[in-house]
Amino acid sequence: MRHDDAAKLPAPFTVSALNTMPAPIVGARKLLVIMSDLLFRAMIDEVARRLGLELRVAKSPEQLDRQLAAGEPAIAIIDLEEGALDPFAAIARVRAAAPSVAILGFAGHGNVDAIRRAREGGATVLARSGFTAQLPALLTEVAEREKARAAG
Repeated sequence: MRHDDAAKLPAPFTVSALNTMPAPIVGARKLLVIMSDLLFRAMIDEVARRLGLELRVAKSPEQLDRQLAAGEPAIAIIDLEEGALDPFAAIARVRAAAPSVAILGFAGHGNVDAIRRAREGGATVLARSGFTAQLPALLTEVAEREKARAAG
């Protein structure tokens, strides 16, 4: 690479980029993310933080119980192909602890059994690709609902 080409490369991430994130919505409930997949969690966290939302993460049944005991989440998002805990037992735990909370699951479109079981448990389910594409709109809706709820 020539020296001139280096100027065309994108700037690396800087701490000043953090200053562009809005402050968390005061009084907003947290998003409960039930998954161990670091890449998906990071993607969800990035979108959520840009909207002033914060995450609570559960990667095990014990963590899920602690997070549910900490307070009702704004929404529970679960990877239906999660290997670290049983996603269907997690849906049942969320439903038992917080009956009115929306549960959003995602799975590969070919995972028909997981989609069926999650829907039977009371979750709304999207294909993984649809979840990724719709995530900003979905979390914008959650943020608006939380702002209205926090405002009283």
